[in-house]
Amino acid sequence: MAHIIWCGNKKWDSEFPEKPLPENAVKMERDANIFTGSLIYGVVPFLICLLIIYIKWHWLGTKTVYPALVPVGILIGLILMPVHELLHAVCYCKGQTVYIGISLEKLAAFAVCHEKISRRRFVVMSLMPILLGIIPLAVFLIGPSSPILSAICIPTGIIGMLSPMPDYMDVHMVHKQVPKGAYIQSQNDGFYWFR
Repeated sequence: MAHIIWCGNKKWDSEFPEKPLPENAVKMERDANIFTGSLIYGVVPFLICLLIIYIKWHWLGTKTVYPALVPVGILIGLILMPVHELLHAVCYCKGQTVYIGISLEKLAAFAVCHEKISRRRFVVMSLMPILLGIIPLAVFLIGPSSPILSAICIPTGIIGMLSPMPDYMDVHMVHKQVPKGAYIQSQNDGFYWFR
């Protein structure tokens, strides 16, 4: 497993120690504003969440949510943001260093590793946090009809499915720009690929 370092609260544009890139490294094109650029990548996951809610409620014939507990589900989803970053971090190779933390100024969390990673591992690493959406939505779908369970699992699941929007964007970017068999390495100024 990678060496994970908790950084606590950092400015969003903090720089981390970089590893040198090979001379043939190619910088990947990425939207300048990650947050606005990734919004479109939330449409399909949000529709999947709505479909799961519809399936559960259609099968039962009743809509059961305890509204007073919806904020608890939202809070759980937000508290899991550092876990989202930890799920990224555990995907890196043994001996690699990953910095994780939060940026209160941006109300966001981060995981940064400036060491090379295979294209396939990059995709797995990027998509791993989707588990924080799949698990609560699966519990909601297969669990008993409970207004308490619905109030907690639905918002937690939606946040878990939508928080990887920048990661979905990165996976799409990699599939468009990076050939199979290549390596990807992030730097403080963006992502690069090389063979």
